[in-house]
Amino acid sequence: MLIASAVATLSLFPSPAAGQSAAASGPSDVERAVTLASPGVVFIDTSVRIHVRLIYQNANAVSGLGHLDRTYTFDYATGSGFVVTPTGTVVTASHVVEPDPDSMRNYAANRLVLEGFGYDYPNANSSRFDRFTLPVGWQNVLLQQCYKAVACRFTITPIETVYSPVDIAQTQLPKGTPARILTSTGFQNTDVAVLQVNGSNMPTVSLGDTAGDLATGDEVVALGFPGTSRDSLQTGVTQPNKVFGHVSNIRPQGTSNIIEVDANIEPGMSGGPVIDSSGDVLGLISFTLLQSSGESGAKYLRTIDDIKAALAAAGVTPARGPTDTAFGDAMDLYWGNHFTAAVPELQKAVDLYPGHPLATEFLAQAQSKAGTAADIPLVEPTPTSAGGTDGFPVWVAIAIAGGVVLVLVVLLVARRRRKPAAPAAVVAPMPPPVSAVGSPAPQEAVSAQEAVSAQEAVSARTVGFHAPQAATPTPTPNGSEGATASTATATEVRETAHFCASCGHALGADARFCPSCGHEVTA
Repeated sequence: MLIASAVATLSLFPSPAAGQSAAASGPSDVERAVTLASPGVVFIDTSVRIHVRLIYQNANAVSGLGHLDRTYTFDYATGSGFVVTPTGTVVTASHVVEPDPDSMRNYAANRLVLEGFGYDYPNANSSRFDRFTLPVGWQNVLLQQCYKAVACRFTITPIETVYSPVDIAQTQLPKGTPARILTSTGFQNTDVAVLQVNGSNMPTVSLGDTAGDLATGDEVVALGFPGTSRDSLQTGVTQPNKVFGHVSNIRPQGTSNIIEVDANIEPGMSGGPVIDSSGDVLGLISFTLLQSSGESGAKYLRTIDDIKAALAAAGVTPARGPTDTAFGDAMDLYWGNHFTAAVPELQKAVDLYPGHPLATEFLAQAQSKAGTAADIPLVEPTPTSAGGTDGFPVWVAIAIAGGVVLVLVVLLVARRRRKPAAPAAVVAPMPPPVSAVGSPAPQEAVSAQEAVSAQEAVSARTVGFHAPQAATPTPTPNGSEGATASTATATEVRETAHFCASCGHALGADARFCPSCGHEVTA
């Protein structure tokens, strides 16, 4: 009763957040997911340095052998990837960063032997990574032995460069950040590679739990920066390309699964993340099957389960960072049209990761909208020294509640005191008074009314009211002085004692109000 009343009273006071407008409808879940994941997507450029030594017979040498050394550096492949730790751990596809050894040997042999002898490639469509046959026998033998690493020795060194969204957002493509390979499962296995760059507070992409819950028809979004080479990468963009699609099939391959999707993935997006509507990575873009016509066919992904296995093999634990938290909080405010409140949060993301392209872009938009009609004020309770908030301190609420409880207690006590007292117990008649000489006084000397009055006098003395002392009895004929004294005493008590007309409580001679029920004493 009391608690319910106190709560009802407090409900009359507005909450600190009362009156805050509901946020206007913002972008869809998929659009939000793409925005939050995009800062963690990177572009990867792989070049290769090959040192080749050709060994041949030389009669002029003491050993009878001679050697020829050459070093070639060239662009090998481009792809995409995604950051999984704030310190710069990057996941991508193995085939993006791990050159095929046979192709590398073919390239070096063609440069050293075929071109060394002055041969041109058969046609414009020929690749330096293919194998050829020379018309001159001994030259052809040397070339074939070099292909097979019999006459040649090769040292193949891949060179990885990671371009973050900050780099790509520039008008001119900078040098990027060098990366080293921590582990690579190889294309023929699960096609997952883990790289490491020197980073701090880098934006990351959230990883899903497993691909085991995926089903045909599920919506997915592939993210990546298309480009067949570093020079062809489009600069000045703040977000990777996003390609929407659905899961077409899930097929077992070896000890794992591959996911077929119907997304129109472009060259250069290999190794990029594929996310769901929550922004969690489900897999990475792996390969495309070519049709007999030469056109690209189905696209396949490696699962998040394969990604986590590769990270564990590299000794890496995925983690989100402070930049992710700041940017996520800022975008929640921005999408809720709280532009003024979003400005400092977006600035925090930019300060944590200087040049953050999306944070910088949305910061400019929030600043332009702050204070306009579209800006919804955000009522945020702030702590005070009194332990509450500036708008409605906690101590005020406690004081109000205490006052309400006190008032209710007082009213309840007063209500109980007004109830009529229970009727007095019946008192047995007093024994007859004893005469001065020790013999019982005559019964007729004390009437019934006088006996009651005497009993009332006793009751008055019991509760603390003392009746006046009776005068010394005067002897009367026939030994009736006892009766006379009793009669006089009872009469005096009856004349001086008062009782409450409401509850019957004995009163003092000068009492105006009954101490039991509070009623005024009437004459």
